[in-house]
Amino acid sequence: MSAVVRVGFRRSGGLAGITIGADTDTSQLPAALGETVRALLPGHDSPPPSVPGGPDRFTYELRLDDGKQRRILQWPETAVPDEVRPLIAELTTRSRPTP
Repeated sequence: MSAVVRVGFRRSGGLAGITIGADTDTSQLPAALGETVRALLPGHDSPPPSVPGGPDRFTYELRLDDGKQRRILQWPETAVPDEVRPLIAELTTRSRPTP
């Protein structure tokens, strides 16, 4: 069995500027999404800062921690990798407004 990875998710920006978030781990996610998280931990980099987010667009942040490695990934809405979109969609449905 693979190690559990803690996942912190935040979505900020948008027209209303409301930040939402969810904290979970890979044991609480569908298996395929857990594998997506594990694949992100060692190797996916955030896009370069020159990638424009655009007005009234969302920014997504994932904080990943398996107890050995930690990683923070951020993407503007227009630059979320295709393989990460299902994970973002799932975490968005689990999210609640955050301060």
